[in-house]
Amino acid sequence: MDTKGRLVAGSHNRNEFVLINADEIGREGLMEWLEEQVYWKRNNGWDHVFICQDPNALYKVVDRVRNGVLLVSDFGRLGRNQASLVKDVILPYSHRINTYNGDVGVENRKSLLFFMGNRYRKEGGKIRDLLFQVLEKEKDVTIKHGAQSRESRRAATQGMHTSKFCLHPAGDTPSACRLFDAIVSLCIPVIVSDYIELPFEDVINYRNIAVFVDTDTAVKPGYLVKSLRRVSTDRILEFQKELKKVKRYFEYENPNGTVKEIWRQVSSKLPLIKLMTNRDKRLVVRELAEPDCSCLCSNQSGVHAIL
Repeated sequence: MDTKGRLVAGSHNRNEFVLINADEIGREGLMEWLEEQVYWKRNNGWDHVFICQDPNALYKVVDRVRNGVLLVSDFGRLGRNQASLVKDVILPYSHRINTYNGDVGVENRKSLLFFMGNRYRKEGGKIRDLLFQVLEKEKDVTIKHGAQSRESRRAATQGMHTSKFCLHPAGDTPSACRLFDAIVSLCIPVIVSDYIELPFEDVINYRNIAVFVDTDTAVKPGYLVKSLRRVSTDRILEFQKELKKVKRYFEYENPNGTVKEIWRQVSSKLPLIKLMTNRDKRLVVRELAEPDCSCLCSNQSGVHAIL
């Protein structure tokens, strides 16, 4: 599933997938080529699949591929009329640290909460600096500023494998590989990212494997640590057992893991693809004040905190 910065364009009907180095050819030139292909013209791109996992992938041409099924990590940089949970598939980032292969338990997890990553981020990631301010002096909490490197990955592996909870604040976009590092480490994710979307939610109940706290509540001095310390050992073990059950979904190297699940998700879009291709062919020109977001799916309720 590693496309190494390249674009995969696929057609459902013929099971044909073309791997193209978009950096070399240029995204706009690639789109001009794709739009001239008979399989694209046949259904206006509705039956095509695009891997757009990097937040900036295809950003200049996303309006031209939005009919297709987009495989994305989140919707942080996509417009409401470009992507949705109904039409597209949320992918997990590939975890960067070693999977924890031990059993559940708290004996070797002396640290309460662990985070290692860039303290200063843009947009929604500004929450990180606030969390550093309220957590960096707390007992049993390890929160470090660090960039990507081999040494940092070793330190993160050690930290996640020896902590009960792992903090996942928003970065430049709502999701990051750190969340999936925590899952394969059996380190209970504490998600502070109000606009995050999560992969495979039709088969995974994230309430069973993670703690969710809204940003306003999380930055209240003392709240997060006090709440986590109240979680009983039995409850921690329940979280860990559930994490162990589902971690295969986040292992790209597992034959029954991520890749298999992604294609199951894509196949579930086939009825919608058929509906949209037929609908597209009979629509007349409409005068709309706003874009037609027929496939939009968004959460209008939400919760403040779950602990």
